[in-house]
Amino acid sequence: MDGLFYGLSRKELKCLAYEYARKNNLKYPSAWDKGKYSGDDWLGAFQIRHSEIVLRTPEPTSVGRAKGFNRTQVTRFYNLLDEQIQKYKIGPDALYNMDETEIMTTTNKPPKVISISGKKQVGIISSAERGQLTTVICCCNTTGSFIPTFMIFARKRMQERLLDGAPPGTQTTCIPWTNGETFLLWLKMFVEYVRPSETKPVVLLLDNHE
Repeated sequence: MDGLFYGLSRKELKCLAYEYARKNNLKYPSAWDKGKYSGDDWLGAFQIRHSEIVLRTPEPTSVGRAKGFNRTQVTRFYNLLDEQIQKYKIGPDALYNMDETEIMTTTNKPPKVISISGKKQVGIISSAERGQLTTVICCCNTTGSFIPTFMIFARKRMQERLLDGAPPGTQTTCIPWTNGETFLLWLKMFVEYVRPSETKPVVLLLDNHE
């Protein structure tokens, strides 16, 4: 089930154990019938017998990504990539990967602070703002060379002070998300710095985005 991105929780595993024991007429404690799931002692013993099974925090995965990440699709991707590398004789300095990430201006998780032992309530002054979402596009080649970042602010007007402390060469726009129009703005920036040509082609890897 975990391999299909539908891993079982502790409760679901204990329910499964109860169903298995009941339908196969196996002996089990009568207390299991009350909640229709096995006890914690059974789960602990099961994990001891199968030490390779552990509890992990899953990463949220979309259905599209789950369907696309399989042996057939991954093999197809690498075959296509190898074909382009061989066809155009692409070196490591001409193989680029672009990705975007979202950054919030405020955080909902406060840091740990020093306090007095036994104190019932520990508070910290935090911002009441909901925060603004900023999209940052980064790109580098396989030798580790980066091109300047491209920042997308979710606002109508640009303020120069928003770039205080930004890496040199950073370019910006003010559109809430990355669409076709903003991607073309970034692509022009990419061409300015990388300068691909017919005699010096490059391969650019990016997500299947709009």
